[in-house]
Amino acid sequence: MLEGRCISCGRGLVEEGCTQFPCPECGYIIKRCNICRSQSAKYKCPECGFEGP
Repeated sequence: MLEGRCISCGRGLVEEGCTQFPCPECGYIIKRCNICRSQSAKYKCPECGFEGP
């Protein structure tokens, strides 16, 4: 279980399959829930504006 919320949908990161990784542009930690990951939901880094699937 990770702390925080999914950057795409705002769900808590309590289920298996949630992840966190550094933004490829600025290093800000992006957190994603398993549902948004499986659906390839878009996200936008709040620090630099990088957008990813």
